[in-house]
Amino acid sequence: MTCVRTLEPSEAEPFLSLLCRVFDLDLSRARSVFYSEPLYNLGRKWALFEDGEIRSILTTTGLEFGWGRAIGIAGVATDPVHRGRSLARHLIEEVLQAAEAAGEGPAILFAQNRDLYLRCGFEEVDEVVRGPIEADLDSEPGEPIGLEEVRQLYARWAAESPERLVRTQARWEYWVWSYRPAERFGPGYICVEPSLVREAVPLHHSDRWPVSPGTEWVGLRRVIKALSVPVGPTSHELVLMGRGLPGPVQMFMTDQF
Repeated sequence: MTCVRTLEPSEAEPFLSLLCRVFDLDLSRARSVFYSEPLYNLGRKWALFEDGEIRSILTTTGLEFGWGRAIGIAGVATDPVHRGRSLARHLIEEVLQAAEAAGEGPAILFAQNRDLYLRCGFEEVDEVVRGPIEADLDSEPGEPIGLEEVRQLYARWAAESPERLVRTQARWEYWVWSYRPAERFGPGYICVEPSLVREAVPLHHSDRWPVSPGTEWVGLRRVIKALSVPVGPTSHELVLMGRGLPGPVQMFMTDQF
């Protein structure tokens, strides 16, 4: 007998075990993150069961854009012994139906291999790329900027376009849990990780950014254009795919689900 549903508490560990096997993750290290991250919710973890055994899994994340609610889909994995039977496709289609009934029918996901998702009605809507940022060699590091001001600046930026992700309280808790060090950048801010930037709200145009030489930007092409990120030649990282979207999306990779 086959069924698709969200998890019971006793099924979280088999779910995690399958996820680690498929993505070659260390179970003990993954366990600490799996149960502690602020968006952990068994009602968002789906599985396809056959005779009570988990065969295929995925996780959804509630998202909100200026144009409305959606879901993000991540961690799609099928027991290697049972691949080739369209189990993941069946799981995804059931989850999409449930999301539609819950009023969050549009869906997005980040993919390396598009084939499965194309068969499920998704289409490519953007691309995640990586490239070097033009660095301002004369700039000094910006002063640290507090969370409340970051929230205000982000909200101002997000309100400028219905394409942009609206951060709920839960998503801000995740942002803090993941720790995004923010520095002042003109009237806005920039989050500089070691040799990497995945989020910036500069609120002004600049041909060079206050980063160390060799620092790279990782993000959606649509966001690069919206922010006029001074990025050099880029390489492909991931494809952003969507189904049922009423409009384009803009989000930072710090919000990747």
